[in-house]
Amino acid sequence: MTCDTAKEQLPNNTDQTTSDTAGAHNSDREFTTAPDFTLRTMGGEEFTLSDQQGRVVVLNFWATWCAPCRKEIPDFMELHEELKDDGVLFAGISLDEEGWEKVRPYAEDMGINYPIMVDDGGVSRKYGPIRTIPTTFIINKKGQVEYVAPGMLTKDKLQPILEKLAAR
Repeated sequence: MTCDTAKEQLPNNTDQTTSDTAGAHNSDREFTTAPDFTLRTMGGEEFTLSDQQGRVVVLNFWATWCAPCRKEIPDFMELHEELKDDGVLFAGISLDEEGWEKVRPYAEDMGINYPIMVDDGGVSRKYGPIRTIPTTFIINKKGQVEYVAPGMLTKDKLQPILEKLAAR
């Protein structure tokens, strides 16, 4: 399940591992360094990706109007709570054009327990083209993109991958 995006985005490095199930990757592959960025979270703090090195980061591009996005968020919230002490951090970047006006009430109603940000246009360009949402990037402890998962992810698919990466 995916939603199409209406935003025009610049091409990015196509050397990244991609998988519809976030499960296939070549262990011999050299991973690309995740593009760094800084955005303000809903709580007003700055979130800088490079400050998260040493953690596994699940970076999810989503929107409030995207049904698959709304469906995967509860799984993300559960996994964030279960795996945060193991060094796994979820972070959501909304692509809603209306920005915080739409995102803040939605995130508060859902009780999202991980950092939420609104894209300023620059982050999605660095990671793009993001052709469908949700799209999730799983970044290893070294700050490298290890998996790219276009489409909805479930807890069952994501948990074993995150546990494996957290244990490395």
